Amino acid sequence: MAMPAPLFRVPTHIDTERLTLRRYTRADAEQLAEVATRNIAHLERYMEWIKFEPQNVEQRRAWIDDVNRQFDAGEDYTMGIFLREGPLVGGTGYHVLTDPDRLEIGYWIDQDHEGRGLVTETAAALTWAALGVAGATVVDITQSPTNTRSAAVAQRLGYERQPGQAHGSFDAGQMVPGVMWWATRDTLATEPLASTPRPVAYDDDGTPILWHA
Repeated sequence: MAMPAPLFRVPTHIDTERLTLRRYTRADAEQLAEVATRNIAHLERYMEWIKFEPQNVEQRRAWIDDVNRQFDAGEDYTMGIFLREGPLVGGTGYHVLTDPDRLEIGYWIDQDHEGRGLVTETAAALTWAALGVAGATVVDITQSPTNTRSAAVAQRLGYERQPGQAHGSFDAGQMVPGVMWWATRDTLATEPLASTPRPVAYDDDGTPILWHA
């Protein structure tokens, strides 16, 4: 049976000034296993998946196969954060949410590369890509109430905090009500995103994707 068409046209490769955000390939398994293992203590408070670490290279290859299947099916969009023509330094992507239909940005960064603005650069690029080419009308960043670094990313990009409590966010071994921030196409027309360089986005075959007018 044919897979259903994805709801969103998410680029498979995005270049920013310093970074490449792209789907993982099986060739990434070794460095993904190394970077994730090295960051267990750094990520365990806010990343629920860390409880399954460490994983070996074969487990990583199986995981990459699974997330790429989800990407193709439009169920979830997982990508790695790489320095331009360089190593893996983190992970990112979109979760598909409803009511309203929207894309939620997630991210993690290698401890050795924290504090350099790479997460903000990643989130800015994914905000542009979601609203400018993927067809989303709302982009979501949701954080645990104690995750002030993640809150600062949303604020820095001009996201608007939403009233009430968001869906659950992982924090120190449990799910807690999250704090939700939204961006829309109007956000792209205001600072700081209005003057942020648009990333270059590509389809799976390497074809550049044209931005919506």
